[in-house]
Amino acid sequence: MIETITRSLTLLLVVTFLSGCGNDQEGSRSALNARQDTITVCSFNIQFLGSFQKRDNGALTDLLKNYDIIVVQELVAPPVDGIYPNGESYLADEEAASFFDAMKNLGFEYLLSNEDTGTGDEIHTSASSTEWWVTFFKPNRVSPATNLPSGFLADDRSNNDDYERVPYAFAFRSANNNLDFVLISVHLMPGSSTGAKNRRRHELSSIAAWVKAHNQGERDFIILGDMNIEDQVELVVNTPEGFHSLNDECRKTNTIMTPGGERPYDHVMYDTLYTVTEIDRQFDFDVIDLIEAMRPSWTSGDPYPGDPYDHNLFKQYYSDHHPVIFRMVTPSRDDD
Repeated sequence: MIETITRSLTLLLVVTFLSGCGNDQEGSRSALNARQDTITVCSFNIQFLGSFQKRDNGALTDLLKNYDIIVVQELVAPPVDGIYPNGESYLADEEAASFFDAMKNLGFEYLLSNEDTGTGDEIHTSASSTEWWVTFFKPNRVSPATNLPSGFLADDRSNNDDYERVPYAFAFRSANNNLDFVLISVHLMPGSSTGAKNRRRHELSSIAAWVKAHNQGERDFIILGDMNIEDQVELVVNTPEGFHSLNDECRKTNTIMTPGGERPYDHVMYDTLYTVTEIDRQFDFDVIDLIEAMRPSWTSGDPYPGDPYDHNLFKQYYSDHHPVIFRMVTPSRDDD
């Protein structure tokens, strides 16, 4: 009897693994809720974080509170006082600090880049022309892996030949030390022109080359963030060799609701040779509908900017991107 039950359970696990993400999203989520061996990662472009005074930090952080890691793009101002690498000082921005304080109150710690990066010659500003990189994490779930590749992917953070905004690598290790990995946060060049698409392809190929040059001791590198991919054709052409996007069906990730304005901007790309069992393919990739998620928190007497949708107002309170979610599986031991 025990042997029969064991064989049945083994078969069930094998079938579940082979089924991949499948089409039964509700069933996948239910099964996932019972698992304790996963780390949930959220990538979220919060437009001009540190700029809009209307930002509803309470609602946004409440949405993010149950994830283990949150990788944020478009932080445009520093949340704390500090010193740039060139010795110049900078001051904390009140709007950015408010969001960080709300996250810290929920138990998150964070890793912040030591300066901003941007397309033009001028950086070290608190304007939307440049961005800082930040990742929040729960210290009881993961910790920074200081012995793994991390930091900016290039030394010149302004007007870089290879990147519009120099990407930043965040290295983490699970609490049980059985999983370590590097998340490379990106915000690629926007635009629908051929030149913009070619630039994005060059940026992604440059990131892949950086990974290849740094993967001798660590194999699990994941590229994620706002890639400004226009459609599935571009995704196929621009995805670096050996990588695969969890958003391969190109689900729309921007909040704009104008017909024809929907785009699959946000992606999570992993190395199909090395990072296979570490990615939870049963869960696959989820897009959180930000418009619906924020609706219950709206307490103002004014009309909710998501009903009817007011793009200019909604992005000031929340963002112009939906958060995207994926999960990593913690193995019984680290395989690299």
